[in-house]
Amino acid sequence: MKPLFLAFAIAAAILGLSAASDAASLRTVTTVEDNLVRLGDLFDDLPSGAEIAVAYAPAPGRRLTFDAATLMQLANTYRISWRPQSRFDRVIVERAGRVIQKSEIMSRLSEALQAEGMKRGMEVELYGRNVEMSVPLEAAASIEIRSVSYDAQTGRFTAVIAAAGDGGYRLPVSGRVHETSPVPVLRRAMGPGEVIRKDDIEIVRTREDRIARDIVTDPAKLIGTTPRQRLRAGEPVRDNDTRPPVLVARNSTVTIVLQSGALTLTAQGKAVEEGAKGDTIRVTNLQSKKTIEAVVAGPDFVTVQNGVHSAVN
Repeated sequence: MKPLFLAFAIAAAILGLSAASDAASLRTVTTVEDNLVRLGDLFDDLPSGAEIAVAYAPAPGRRLTFDAATLMQLANTYRISWRPQSRFDRVIVERAGRVIQKSEIMSRLSEALQAEGMKRGMEVELYGRNVEMSVPLEAAASIEIRSVSYDAQTGRFTAVIAAAGDGGYRLPVSGRVHETSPVPVLRRAMGPGEVIRKDDIEIVRTREDRIARDIVTDPAKLIGTTPRQRLRAGEPVRDNDTRPPVLVARNSTVTIVLQSGALTLTAQGKAVEEGAKGDTIRVTNLQSKKTIEAVVAGPDFVTVQNGVHSAVN
């Protein structure tokens, strides 16, 4: 950001004003408390002219950089005995102040909109990127929401954010509110093989226009499942992101059970493919070497229908 020079700085060059003649040194970082940057904020060891204002200061809580070319221009204008050592010479000017963060603004704005009729649980969207406010240190610690205008039908609003007790620092804002619905998300990142439990889930409110059709909205559908791939915390989960945990691994030895009335037959088999509870998989009887279809009933445990009695034997 280039510093904004004052008009009388240019006039000084025309009149040949000399603020200092002896050798001066450069300050690298300096802090100002008002809205002006002076020669003494940029150069040390000035015998005179240190109070001459040369540019407007940045906003409270912000900073401004004077590069080597700008500093050389000032030195020539005010006949200061200084030359840059390299093109990387610079002075960073900071303005004393504090920045009111977006989180504070959004919290107070939500309260003000509720007072104007906005329903609880709605998400407030602000237009534009500049949603922070810089104020001097002496400004009051709190902010006020003024001139609120809210249309419940369209959800659009306008307001003015003001530093309490200081009418000179205001931030006009506009935006829109959106309906939200509860959506289950993971409290922590989880990967394949980990079983999602109730304590792994939390509910967050999400804008309805951002909830796709395949997003899981019922937390019961997640409990007892395992991720197909690593899932990040705090993000909505899609229908195909999880599956029941694998109870029978491919090529593992399984117990094949046939229940026929009061008769129960068992045999040892080898799983041709993996499966979760309720999946139908192919299993090879280790004795008969025949491959049959069986239903996964538990860890390394499958059942077969009465029609495959001969294959079990």
